[in-house]
Amino acid sequence: MRVKPEYFSWSKEEQEQYGVNLPDRERFLIEQALYKALFDLAAPTEAALEMVSEKFSHEEYLQFNSTILPLYGIGENDFYLNEWMSKTLLDFETLHDYCYDDHLFQEEAKEKDFDDYKPRPYRGGIYGTWARLNIDGVFYYSNLWSVADYLMSVIDDICSAKINELIPYDFVPGKNHGKREGKGSVYNMEHDAGGLEGQLEELQGCSYEYIGKRHADLADDFDQKASKTSYIIEESTEDEPHINFVFSDKTALKSIRFKSFMRDCKNIAGNNAELARRVEEEKKAAVEYLEQQYHEIMKNFDPKVVKLRKKRKVILADGALNGLD
Repeated sequence: MRVKPEYFSWSKEEQEQYGVNLPDRERFLIEQALYKALFDLAAPTEAALEMVSEKFSHEEYLQFNSTILPLYGIGENDFYLNEWMSKTLLDFETLHDYCYDDHLFQEEAKEKDFDDYKPRPYRGGIYGTWARLNIDGVFYYSNLWSVADYLMSVIDDICSAKINELIPYDFVPGKNHGKREGKGSVYNMEHDAGGLEGQLEELQGCSYEYIGKRHADLADDFDQKASKTSYIIEESTEDEPHINFVFSDKTALKSIRFKSFMRDCKNIAGNNAELARRVEEEKKAAVEYLEQQYHEIMKNFDPKVVKLRKKRKVILADGALNGLD
């Protein structure tokens, strides 16, 4: 009412267009008014608004995000994709439209950055994309996944945990860590595995190779089956309402319209127990593989054999990690 009183006389379509194309100045004024109304916090400038938000508690972020979602979100569920986009969400009718556009953008960028990059075919991949939505009037944070990427994330986590169990290690500062260079400092953290650093590196290499191949195989498998299935997995905690949406393949993505997101997900919903069984199978297979590789490495490792790798120096600009702790 303070910033755009005519908003309430507009159609739903006009309101959505305004929300996804909100001018920066009006966004600031709306958020400024909300900070005052919700938390009695004054922020006279955009810089002050940012400083105030950096001090928000988890509960305050939840309250603010749930309050402002109907302005930013679209459709029946006030759906909001919390990702960078060159377009607006209204330019994509379905989840497939967004994913395919993002796939093309990522592939084009990689071809420019890496001379030997081989383009990947589109199989409907989506990896933990952040979103927010209202379901029956209740606010939720959510992540969107393809099944192949969801399982890859599970495999990655179990591999990391298993490696640390087999060869316990810590990250410690290397000899050049923190050394000033230019307008930043050298980032040089190293593994300390109690003398087993070489074996640790070998085992991690096996893990990376396994994860990459398994992901490719899973993506091919689910793409070929084209089962057009969604899995709706609520993982809310006392502090955070959260749902994972997991989609079998690109035929499922084509069935999910942003303006009727939850309704469309329910229309093709599968049995979560099926996905849970697949998760346990992948965990078991990954653990067995790493245990086998570990025994081979510990038996045959030769510290005199040094693999050639391109050395990279990482320089962190001053203030690059601010706000991440």
